[in-house]
Amino acid sequence: MKIFLCSTSFDLEDLRALAVDRCGDNHEFIHFEDAAFPSRRGLHSHDQCIEAVKQADVVVCIIDRRYGGHYRGNNSAGFPEQSVKFKATVGRSLKVVEVKVPTKDLSISWCELITAFKEPKYVITFARKRTLDEKETRRKNQGIQSFKPAHVDDVRVFDLLDWITKQPKDNWIIPFDNAVDFLKKLEKWLEVADATTVPAKAEEEATLSPIVLIVEGQSDAVIAKAILSCLELRHPVSIIVAQGKRALLSNLRGYADAFSGAVGILVLADSDTEDPQEIEMQKNQFKQIASQISKPEAKLVLAVPEIETWLGKTKFKRDKTLHFNKLFEELHFMQKEFPKRLNTIPSFGDFISALMEMDKRP
Repeated sequence: MKIFLCSTSFDLEDLRALAVDRCGDNHEFIHFEDAAFPSRRGLHSHDQCIEAVKQADVVVCIIDRRYGGHYRGNNSAGFPEQSVKFKATVGRSLKVVEVKVPTKDLSISWCELITAFKEPKYVITFARKRTLDEKETRRKNQGIQSFKPAHVDDVRVFDLLDWITKQPKDNWIIPFDNAVDFLKKLEKWLEVADATTVPAKAEEEATLSPIVLIVEGQSDAVIAKAILSCLELRHPVSIIVAQGKRALLSNLRGYADAFSGAVGILVLADSDTEDPQEIEMQKNQFKQIASQISKPEAKLVLAVPEIETWLGKTKFKRDKTLHFNKLFEELHFMQKEFPKRLNTIPSFGDFISALMEMDKRP
């Protein structure tokens, strides 16, 4: 994958260097220290960074104590004022506070992220735990104008973090304690990103709108990609990890807005039950939410009782420490028995039928 490293320059050069050193054999990193950093004549240096984001498959954002320099490129119209809403303690009351950050105050990193979400790219955000802890302290003292963080140099770092969490996709922030912790988590998340980046079957497919596939978790995305590799689809498929069923449903309208040009949104979720009545209740709940979306059409497929059973496990128990190597062994076996699984597992067949139906659309 091509990975753009989005971070402030002076305080995070060590983490950027470590990321490239540890993962550079498997991926191509785009970062401004690289002599091969994309360069175009006639562009402001800040706009060079924005264009580099567009070349990446994945944007890895690292946030620590610095807010960074303000964007001073020549495309200010592309980065309008940003509004951030969050709950905070003002005086003695918990209130919803809205902060507006004008274009002139947006950092370069913030503009890079606006570009990444707009494209859209797969965005993975890491933040030092001390910074996240200070954000919580700030929100509990929001009304105190004299508040000065001990670690962070600018309170707008907290606004940027809250802005990321409000995005309709890839809005999970991964905390890290130190460089070792960061590298360990980076490798894990890049495995997920690599597994969920589905290439188009042919060059002409670049002109076709994508099918957006939304799943609950990271292992679900890996399983979905393995299934897609067995199909000959015309349309590219963008896999979005929602980080849980509740987040998936509550953000469905946001996903629809973000992917308004998609041919359709297919939601794949675990039923967590084999009771037909409970499954029907879940479908009705989804229909109520989907009825508020005019375009694109959103359709739900429930894996009964969970997607992992498609691997052949009759009583699959979730294991958060499940190693990807073991998972890939199960996936390989599932791919070999694809036709058999298709005929014997009804929810698996429903998923394939929904994909094929969306793929027939222009």
